[in-house]
Amino acid sequence: MTAKKKIAFIHRYGLEGWICCGGHAVPAMVEQLLPETEVYFFGPETTEPANDALRSRLNLHLLPWTFDRANPDHKWSRTLKFYLALPAIGKKCRKLGIDFIYWEETLPLGAGILQRFYGSDIGIMVMDFFVRIYAEQHPWLNCFRDLVEKFDCKNWKKIPVVYTHVEYAKQFLIERGLPSENIHVVPNPCDHSKFHPVDEKVRRQTRKQLGLSDQDLVLSHHGILHPNKGNDWIFERIAEVKNELPHLKFLLIGNGPEYSRLKKLAAKLGIEDRIIMTGWLPAEADLNNALASSDIGLVMRIGQETDHFHMTDTLNHEMACGKPILAVNLKGIAEFIDDRTNGYLFSGSEPEAFRSKLIALAGSAEKRRQFGLNALAFSKQTCNYQKCAEQTLAPILGHLEEDAYRV
Repeated sequence: MTAKKKIAFIHRYGLEGWICCGGHAVPAMVEQLLPETEVYFFGPETTEPANDALRSRLNLHLLPWTFDRANPDHKWSRTLKFYLALPAIGKKCRKLGIDFIYWEETLPLGAGILQRFYGSDIGIMVMDFFVRIYAEQHPWLNCFRDLVEKFDCKNWKKIPVVYTHVEYAKQFLIERGLPSENIHVVPNPCDHSKFHPVDEKVRRQTRKQLGLSDQDLVLSHHGILHPNKGNDWIFERIAEVKNELPHLKFLLIGNGPEYSRLKKLAAKLGIEDRIIMTGWLPAEADLNNALASSDIGLVMRIGQETDHFHMTDTLNHEMACGKPILAVNLKGIAEFIDDRTNGYLFSGSEPEAFRSKLIALAGSAEKRRQFGLNALAFSKQTCNYQKCAEQTLAPILGHLEEDAYRV
């Protein structure tokens, strides 16, 4: 009798934290692997509600701390703990006879550490180059940037399965020497039972709870409030059109290092009455209702080089909620937004282009309706979490079959 293959998932956010933060396909991946495969998970506890049904199907190896995505300090302190735990995770996986590790993150140097203590049968998702991101804000990091990326790319070349969310990121990796046949493009998955349009009753109730009226035109965005999200640029544009669009409101969902500064900026610009900053909402259902009850979904980043490597969870959720999209024209995002079909693209260096497209959407309920329907159809076709789970697992299972054949 052939022994079952063993696959381990690891994530620094914890199981439910990972699922909430873009890992919508995880339950479907587990469903598709069982019962022929033993599935393990290594990570911390999380403040998200426990998914007991999923946990009961996994071999859980929980790290002795809790990750709270709503706590900005945990991004640093808990990430450092996860780094320190990587050697032990690698050794434990090797001891347990794990055949493959799937890690849906790109922590600098992380893959190299895991390879050192486990081996190279690893799959990773390459979407963030954190040293490059922070070097643009802290130039002293530039002396480390090229060294870290050189080390990472050297180790990624040894990994049999590498994923990206967009074609542009795949080409970036090919230019740095990674074999194209090892790189697989899988869009951000979305669970359409969690992110979806809402009926008029829920829409009105949600808007009332948020302090919004039926007459308000609501632009929405969610995520960590970080400088590269460009919310200050959006605030300035709203200040410029506040007289032309008297009912315009910006619903900004999330928290982070920019929260206090953005509050002060809104006051300085005289648009406090136009900005609704909710902080983190209590649950995914609340986030869905807020996004689905808005009128236009906004996707914004300032255009750092690594910003081109993303679809972004914000875009993913807004499309699933059936919103017309107003998105900054970055390479990865443009792979999903067909300008004038499911949204409008604008340049982050051209304020007038943003204003004119915002005004065009504000002035046409029919255009918003049609763009939203097209966005939802595209989301269901491309980002369906069952389909994304299959696309993620196929190269892993293919690699394991090749290994078995070689043996």
